[in-house]
Amino acid sequence: MTLDYSGAPNGWAVVRVDRAGAVRLGRQRSPDKHTGEHTTKYLRAANITPAGLNLTDILEMDFTPAERAVLSLRVGDIVLTEASGSASHVGRAALWSGGLPECCYQNTIIRFRPHVALPDYALVVFRHYAASGLFARVARGVGIQHLGAGRFSELQFPLPPLNEQKRIADAVGKRLSEIREAEAHLRSALIRLDAQRKEILATALSGALVAASPDSSAGKVDKVSLAATQIKKKTSAQQAFRMGKDSTTLEHLDGYLDVLPPAWVWVRVDQAGEVTIGRQRSPEHHHGQHMRPYLRVANVYEDRIDTTEIHEMNFTPEEYEVYALEYGDILLNEGQSPELVGRPAIFRDELPGICFQNTLIRFRSAPAVDPEYALLVFMHYLHSGQFRKIARWSTNIAHLGLDRFRSMPFPLPPLLEQKKIVKEARRRLDMTTSQSSAIRSSLDRLPEMERELLAAAVAGELVPQVPEDESAAQLLVRLGMPSEDVALPPPTQKDSNAKGDTVKPNNSSSTRATKANVQLSTLLRKAGRPLPLPELFALAGFDRDQPEQVELFYLVLRSELDRTIRQMGDPVENAMLEVISDAP
Repeated sequence: MTLDYSGAPNGWAVVRVDRAGAVRLGRQRSPDKHTGEHTTKYLRAANITPAGLNLTDILEMDFTPAERAVLSLRVGDIVLTEASGSASHVGRAALWSGGLPECCYQNTIIRFRPHVALPDYALVVFRHYAASGLFARVARGVGIQHLGAGRFSELQFPLPPLNEQKRIADAVGKRLSEIREAEAHLRSALIRLDAQRKEILATALSGALVAASPDSSAGKVDKVSLAATQIKKKTSAQQAFRMGKDSTTLEHLDGYLDVLPPAWVWVRVDQAGEVTIGRQRSPEHHHGQHMRPYLRVANVYEDRIDTTEIHEMNFTPEEYEVYALEYGDILLNEGQSPELVGRPAIFRDELPGICFQNTLIRFRSAPAVDPEYALLVFMHYLHSGQFRKIARWSTNIAHLGLDRFRSMPFPLPPLLEQKKIVKEARRRLDMTTSQSSAIRSSLDRLPEMERELLAAAVAGELVPQVPEDESAAQLLVRLGMPSEDVALPPPTQKDSNAKGDTVKPNNSSSTRATKANVQLSTLLRKAGRPLPLPELFALAGFDRDQPEQVELFYLVLRSELDRTIRQMGDPVENAMLEVISDAP
């Protein structure tokens, strides 16, 4: 698999990668090398990140002096990931700048030692291979994708004159720095907009966003607001939180206003509206005569309901009367990760005749409460951490709790003021949403800008050619073939059994069978929280430095993904995994 370099500029050459530099795969990690007389730090694929080398977690194993002579890294070496669970990560490259005094590398890494190419230019070429998908296309494997030193060596390498290589590397470095700087500014702007969004919600619920109604005065309570308190409940508001005598103050309740604006009152959430939890999903409801669509946590985002994937279960006519959604109902995530528990959205008839599951709580506003205002209250509680404060943990999921939610304080202004607050808050929130969308569009464009930059660099379109430069053909003749490293000696009995250690029999088949039976969902439940991918890998007992075990882990992961466990956060980097609470 090659890229088309038939139109390479004058003075360039196209050679194999192993003609541009020496290629060598690292040393395999094995139990008999865990300790020894020549313990040496070594790199592995996990140390190569999109930002470069991460040397905070460096392992050690025994490398004999002869092995060190061949496998030690030198300043200017390029290291590339040989294997990964994702084809898009295969071939991720970084430049070794001598961050450790003596360091070797494992067989999950391919080393490229430049010969007729400058290290910085070679790094540009390999980043282009990764960004263009060439590495992903040549990778092979099931579960774990392998680049392969042989396949890597055979790839075409566009070789400019040496002086032009430096000009290209300098230009790419400058423009990549500009792209990184732009990305940092854009992400900083998103953080500021997020803070602005939180401030809008907090200001709206403090009464400071809009002017109070002209007839409102200190200590006066609007009759329409008081109507909400007439919704009959057996439990009084004072049993849930300490309320002042006039229902306008809360005594020392952290995170809430000490004193409400004139004409506002504190009520409980279940005095402001009807609160219901959804119907539990169970096998007997998978089929029946009254199959209906229903919403679950995966459908309810903040201020948005996603109907791209809707499930169905059986609801009897009587159950449908209880669990059917109406326009203006607010749905909140009952079970979620701690930072997202209570995430609310308002139902706007996205799908008629739909019900909801018990992973959601429904709030149906009382006549004295504008549903849009109630949504603002719950969005504020999400961002201010009030939902997280009352949540309780079950396995790895935070639960809002029906009774805890019902008894939360709810600041209630007069209905007319609610509508004014909603109108102004929506205007401001829509502005921040529009700005955030524009920024995210710009962020989405940056990777394509980087791909275009790298493609232009290796096509000779980034900097001008200088006829006086020594041509690539002359350079190849002058420098000759890459020098071969000294071959590794065959392992001796002493090497294999240092200090009298006995090599254990190979139990790879039995190990593979045992590992294949690991239930990742069970481990997540025992952990009681979402886990990063590397932590789950270690908890499952796999050896990250054994390619076969890495491959097996990803096979187990793929068998459970979206069935009993799901991925949270960035799907590319630092993925978190959690149990699907309503998995069958």
